[in-house]
Amino acid sequence: MSKFKLASLLSRSSSSATDVEKKLNRRSFSFSPSKPKKEVETVSIDTKPTMAATETTETEAPVTETSSTSHMVALARKISQETEKIEAYMKENKLPMPSFDVDAPADFPKLPEEILRSRYEVMSATKELGLLAQGPRGSIRWGVQQFLDVMALQVINHYGIAKLFPADATITLSELQAKTSLDPINLARLIRLAMTNGIFREPSPNMIAHTAASRVLAEDGDLEAWVGFNSEDIFPASAHVLQALKTYPEATSLTRTGFCFAFDTVDKEPMFATFGKDPIRARRMGRAMMSLTGGEGYEVSYFVNVEGGGYDLSSVDATGGTFVDIGGSHGFVCVDLAKRYKNIKFVVQDLPKTVDSAPKPICDDPQAAERISLIAHDFFAEQPTKDADVYYFRWIMHNYSTPYAIQLLKNLVPALKPGARIVINDHCLLEPGQENAFDESLMRRMDAVMLTLLNAQERTEAEFKELFKAASDGFVFKGVRRPKGCRMSIIEAVWRPDLVIAAAEAKEEEVPKTNGVAAEAATNGTTAASKDD
Repeated sequence: MSKFKLASLLSRSSSSATDVEKKLNRRSFSFSPSKPKKEVETVSIDTKPTMAATETTETEAPVTETSSTSHMVALARKISQETEKIEAYMKENKLPMPSFDVDAPADFPKLPEEILRSRYEVMSATKELGLLAQGPRGSIRWGVQQFLDVMALQVINHYGIAKLFPADATITLSELQAKTSLDPINLARLIRLAMTNGIFREPSPNMIAHTAASRVLAEDGDLEAWVGFNSEDIFPASAHVLQALKTYPEATSLTRTGFCFAFDTVDKEPMFATFGKDPIRARRMGRAMMSLTGGEGYEVSYFVNVEGGGYDLSSVDATGGTFVDIGGSHGFVCVDLAKRYKNIKFVVQDLPKTVDSAPKPICDDPQAAERISLIAHDFFAEQPTKDADVYYFRWIMHNYSTPYAIQLLKNLVPALKPGARIVINDHCLLEPGQENAFDESLMRRMDAVMLTLLNAQERTEAEFKELFKAASDGFVFKGVRRPKGCRMSIIEAVWRPDLVIAAAEAKEEEVPKTNGVAAEAATNGTTAASKDD
């Protein structure tokens, strides 16, 4: 399971990028209208926007708009057609139908590509149809109040309301109130607001029962942590982003964020240090990130499995090379890689507390464990592992604004040998409208989260390329690709590949020359021998 690099973040110094920050006071390099290249591979679901024409099979009538058909009707028909595909698949495979009934599954089953596409089409078209039904003014007027839904969930989650009675039971409001310190009026009003989003239900007046959503909130500790982190850390911080931007428009400092304004740490410490002093919040964030990155589309297998479009390390394995996981926590990526590749040596770098708390042995496979070393290293210091073949960042770069990200790459340079690869495993934003609507919303929200907490950002391919260029002319950007079905991309650059080519050419020239000398020596030897005879 993939983990967010919480341990990699705690206690990071914010001073190392100060000089660069003065020179580059923007999160992005430019707002050039030129379009970045598309990723080599994209996710398996359809990335076209909802309003585009729908591809159909020969037996299926296309959903098109005519002079007598409104866009609303076309969307409704699309929803109907795609929903029928999902239902037919579920019935054919004897799977339970989607429901918020208390005993319904908490998640969709893993779906084949075409059915997954239908699912996202339904979600996207439903959202668009809802907006059209509200109208432009109404969608803004009521859309801006969605934070109140978060507020209700924040209180319900904080007080553990979902865990106060069994999933198969009902409880009166008065009985439920007696189990909390909330007064009856506020408990009732907030739980009824949550009901409008499918969390709890009221089968009869003043009787409260669970839905599948409230049940999973009670049962899933990582999801509970996710709600807590979002509602008690990000939610208050987001309310101060405007203040942070107005006060410090450059928006690059780790100590001048919405989070810092919300929790009175402006110019004192970054979020990492704040959480480092508060073990409860730190653990909650760690579990929250496990809830996110352990979900579909974030699994480490997308990077490890070459067959599915992952990263190929066979050439490094053939030479018994070295792979360095920078900010690698307890080495979960390297463990999976070491089980696949039998000759690569792995170095996992993280802060001392993280390294000291790693399991010993690091995994249950002795052959893999013996090739994985953990060393304490702050990636804002010069890279100590020299001449490795691959330097790897997973969920690291998006935590830092441009000046800091450039510094991370610069810190590698003294350690790099010609041909060394730098691999970033992170989100890579496509141009607007190229993702399916759900994933685009998810990634844009993540981008806003990074701004809120860290003045950091998710990046486009062009912005990743600019990072490497700003760090050193020695980096040659190789591009971006995304394994099918994955939300994370593989971004790669190589250090001084020209020197590798030059060395190879020199070696090729040397071989004929050496052969010629040897031939001449052999000839001379033969002649001399003849004379002796």
